[in-house]
Amino acid sequence: MIERVCIVGAGVIGSLYAAHLSRVADVWVLTRRDEHARALEEQGLRVSGRADFNGAVHASADPDAIPAFDVAIVATKGTGLDAAATALEGRFADATIVTVQNGLGAERIVRRHGDWPIVSGVTFMSGTRHDDTHVEYVLDTETWLGPYNGTPYGRVEELARLIERAGLKARAF
Repeated sequence: MIERVCIVGAGVIGSLYAAHLSRVADVWVLTRRDEHARALEEQGLRVSGRADFNGAVHASADPDAIPAFDVAIVATKGTGLDAAATALEGRFADATIVTVQNGLGAERIVRRHGDWPIVSGVTFMSGTRHDDTHVEYVLDTETWLGPYNGTPYGRVEELARLIERAGLKARAF
């Protein structure tokens, strides 16, 4: 059962996942900047647009301050993926890592940094980041999820159900 989720990267996509998932799980956000983490801790995440609510999340720029979690959704831009995977390296051995970058090869980059089960994700949802604690939800399309290199399909289905319970669209393939 997925109870704690870490979102790595708090841009538009990471913020949309974090805020929505905070309604059904304990969510931690790993940010690049301390001041961003402090703002998220103090104010939470406001979503406007296709949904309108505030999500309460925990946040830190220090991966050692993040407690063990069940799933990490790595929602950085492709150029930030290696640094994000480096931050997770040697930590969170029992977690499943989900990549949601555009393009090919994200899973191989993550795999170089750890032996976690990996779920390949593709999302077309979009929004506008107004500031560190406010994202506007614009396009509400599905996140497609599939197993990578032997990850059990049941884990992919469980993740899709969690995302759907949070109010987003998802499909396991």
